[in-house]
Amino acid sequence: MGYSGFVIIARTGDTRLDDLACVDDLFVAVTDTVYAAGWRIGSLGPVDDTTPGRLARTLAQETGASAIALDVFDSDCAFAVAADPGGGTVRFHLNEQLIRAMSDDTFEPLNTHATPGLLAWAGTAGLTAGPDRLAAALDERPGPFGEGIHHLARALGITELTE
Repeated sequence: MGYSGFVIIARTGDTRLDDLACVDDLFVAVTDTVYAAGWRIGSLGPVDDTTPGRLARTLAQETGASAIALDVFDSDCAFAVAADPGGGTVRFHLNEQLIRAMSDDTFEPLNTHATPGLLAWAGTAGLTAGPDRLAAALDERPGPFGEGIHHLARALGITELTE
């Protein structure tokens, strides 16, 4: 079994993710990975009290910066929402092919329209995304250690912290 639960990507500056009111309200323990320019990636574990869309919008409102919330299933795939402080959202999947295979007749493909939306999201966030890297990252599985999510972050232009 792999990881199942929420992962968030947000620009919080020096504020830890678990110090944000919208995360603290969920009563979860957060593992926090710091990236450059105040970006952080955090694993929240399973959360019953929110959705990726609600959490991404709340993060963007609270921080005043763009944010992403992913609902990861067994490290294999994820449903995700990217939100900006102005209220814009982009819904997408990681490993959409697997989600399609696991879904019933209600499956809605998102990634065809997600790439342009995520490129615009990155621009709003002051990032420079790589379109080819982004398309490749959307096809990846999140991975048991989040490597697919870290690839997504880098494809969006979020850079690792250098010493």
